[in-house]
Amino acid sequence: MPVYSLEVPGTEKPEQGWGPIHRASDGQEQTTGVVDKTTGEIVTTSYENFQLTRRKFPSRPCLGYRPSSDGSAGPYIWRSYDEVGVRADHFGAGLIHLDLCPPRPDDEVRSRGMLGFYSKNCLDWVVAEQGCFTQAIVTVPMYDTLGAESVAYVINQCCLKTLLCSADVAENVIACKALCPTLEAFVVMAPVSSELRNQAEAAGLHALSMEEVEREGANNELRHNPPHAHDILTFCYTSGTTGDPKGVLLTHENLVSVSAAVRGRPNLVMTEHDVHLSYLPLPHIFERLIQFTCFRGGAAIGFYQGETLKILEDLQALRPTIFPSVPRLLNRIHDRLLAGIQETQGLKKALFDRAFAAKKAGLRQGSNRHALWDRLVFSKISERVGLDRVRLIITGSAPIADHVMDFLRIVFSCTVIEGYGLSETAAGGTLVYESDLIAGTVGAPAACNELRLQDVPEMGYTRADQVHKLGSSHTPCHGRGEICFRGPNVFKGYYKMPDQTAEAIDSEGWFHSGDIGMWTPDGRLKIIDRKKNIFKLAQGEYVAPEKLENLNAQSPLVMQNFVYGDSLKTELVAIVVPDQEQAMAWAKQKGLQKSLPDLCRDESFQKAVLGALEQLARKAKLAGFEVVKAVWLEPVPWEPGGEVLTPTFKLQRNKAKEKYQAQIDDMYSHMEATTASKL
Repeated sequence: MPVYSLEVPGTEKPEQGWGPIHRASDGQEQTTGVVDKTTGEIVTTSYENFQLTRRKFPSRPCLGYRPSSDGSAGPYIWRSYDEVGVRADHFGAGLIHLDLCPPRPDDEVRSRGMLGFYSKNCLDWVVAEQGCFTQAIVTVPMYDTLGAESVAYVINQCCLKTLLCSADVAENVIACKALCPTLEAFVVMAPVSSELRNQAEAAGLHALSMEEVEREGANNELRHNPPHAHDILTFCYTSGTTGDPKGVLLTHENLVSVSAAVRGRPNLVMTEHDVHLSYLPLPHIFERLIQFTCFRGGAAIGFYQGETLKILEDLQALRPTIFPSVPRLLNRIHDRLLAGIQETQGLKKALFDRAFAAKKAGLRQGSNRHALWDRLVFSKISERVGLDRVRLIITGSAPIADHVMDFLRIVFSCTVIEGYGLSETAAGGTLVYESDLIAGTVGAPAACNELRLQDVPEMGYTRADQVHKLGSSHTPCHGRGEICFRGPNVFKGYYKMPDQTAEAIDSEGWFHSGDIGMWTPDGRLKIIDRKKNIFKLAQGEYVAPEKLENLNAQSPLVMQNFVYGDSLKTELVAIVVPDQEQAMAWAKQKGLQKSLPDLCRDESFQKAVLGALEQLARKAKLAGFEVVKAVWLEPVPWEPGGEVLTPTFKLQRNKAKEKYQAQIDDMYSHMEATTASKL
């Protein structure tokens, strides 16, 4: 069986001992994997990945959590790789002996069983997943924010017999039983009270604790029955921004190929000295990819407390060396730090301004480090938020503003890069190079896939385009169109949805993302539009709301926003969630003593927010029809998994429109009345 090396000479650190490879499997299919240079072992599955590191670093910290008492969390407590591995062995064996995950030989997945996951990120979640891999059981994760109806949809589509859940959602699982004939049992990540058992039995369910399953496995140990590279690793349910969520089928090879694609970039390689804070939802493939890469290098993973508002506390307690994140949190960090800096006066403020200007000039020269200012100014700011040890920040899932990206690179003096990928590409696709300090693109294609742009003539995008027009600005480009991927990272299809699969993956194997991109003259990819999320106004002009929402989010007064246009109207309106800290600062400056809800109904503040959006539109040289003409202010932030946002922070436009229909109608009525009064 031949092994073909793909590594770039001289780019790997010898002590890291890894290199990407391609391996021919049975002379037919090629399997992407990575080879451990110290042992010669080849990793082609998530199972092999963890087990190899378990043998190499049995006593190294693997998973950590913060125990809490009286409402306060203590320091992190760690479990070693071998401790996690032993628990995983027992859990996997327990699932088999208790017949909780029966084989599915006739199913599209053809698995040795499936287990549903319904919980926030936690140590037990990962123990259970590794336990599933020891017996080639496929994981079917669900966001903990989902209600009983959404959970029931997944259970029924997958015909799940058993669900693993946290104690706080156990009652939701019981409520699902009436809708889910295949559901027979659920396993709780905590001791099961007699009351809960009785409730479960009354509903026709068998309730077990995770400890009971592990004890069964410890008493009846099984040899590992691991998966193969082309077996399904997991379901990754899309967020369902429109219609029912789709179950993305991802194989072990999909995940391994993305991780292998960055082996030639030392800054992206994890080692046993790295620490990661796990708070991005595990049902999403981005966090799973990060954890795969951490395990491969022997890094430690600490879990957040389960509350997004306490993530900054967890950062200070853990002090991670890598920080994968999303723009929403990075914007919060940016806004909080900037607000604190603006409040300082005198020498401190002068020093920061001088240091920031010097380092911003350095970005244009290809460097984000400065011997004096990093030590004198920025190290203290980094320490304040628990990122004083961070060496790598990766952002994805949504566009990040250029000025925020520059701010992060300057303040934290580390590698800060943006990537682009989808659930269907196992979170891989493109990635900015570490030396590329010019914000505004998502970098070059990753080594795991090909990328091309497909003409979208109905939107005016073609591969022959040499200029990208945005308002009155003209930017050189080397082609525009829908972004398409092909490679070992591309998913196998949507579960039980052959029509949607055929629509997404064409006959040549190209996955059509629905995103519109353009090539910059130097070969980087820039996301410029979305194929599906466009609408037409009454005057016949097409509007891409995501582009406008990303622009609006650059205003300090705006935390979240939803842009809407009625096809029978000529103007755009927006629902805006103000940034509370900035709103309160504005009120203080104006001498107003009001709560945020009262401020949102204040006409002068509404005009200030609308004025900020208009100013951004003018600066970006938007066309007149792209400028928001009215706003309604929402004082309550949209939480992921709620009425407006998906668990991965994407805007659900249909649901947002439904929730705010009365406010939208009111804004349009008011504008029409104002126009009529001027006639």
